[in-house]
Amino acid sequence: MIRVFIATLALICTIPAWAQDNPTVQRKGESLMLDWPDSEHWKVGSNQENEEIQMLELIPEKETLENWTEMGNMMSIKGAVGVPVDVAMNMMYDQARKVSSKAKLTFIEKDEKAEYPWILFTIETNGFDDGGAAESQLWYIVQGKSALYANFRAVKKATVSKAQKEKWIRFFKTAKVVNL
Repeated sequence: MIRVFIATLALICTIPAWAQDNPTVQRKGESLMLDWPDSEHWKVGSNQENEEIQMLELIPEKETLENWTEMGNMMSIKGAVGVPVDVAMNMMYDQARKVSSKAKLTFIEKDEKAEYPWILFTIETNGFDDGGAAESQLWYIVQGKSALYANFRAVKKATVSKAQKEKWIRFFKTAKVVNL
């Protein structure tokens, strides 16, 4: 969890520069909707919100935040608009490299011309500099009209398997930015 927090903190500290000087930024009115499959038996491990961010962590129903094998994470960074998706991807990778010099970034796909620009990529590592176990994440970042949505699915393995990658990409592509 500390690794997720570090990445989130980095985004919160860096991204407000894009939103800070924009008086037309909406603080409410949209959300990213993802339908986490019931067949995968997810439960909410943590749901935290403040004025700048909302973060939801999902884990399999028989696991805990301290001992998980797979995790889903959804973050809404409120007021962060106009952030190029490549910049968000590179910021996430830069933060990962601070805790794992072996972290590997792999770009998958993006659409910067979509109404809501998005990017898919993986960050994979076979271990952390502090001795922590392997962890790999497939990220889906979407630029909304009033927030930046950073989402990932993670496994405690050195790589995301091809089958998981294909499944997770299909899953993330079902996401919709909706007006509330």
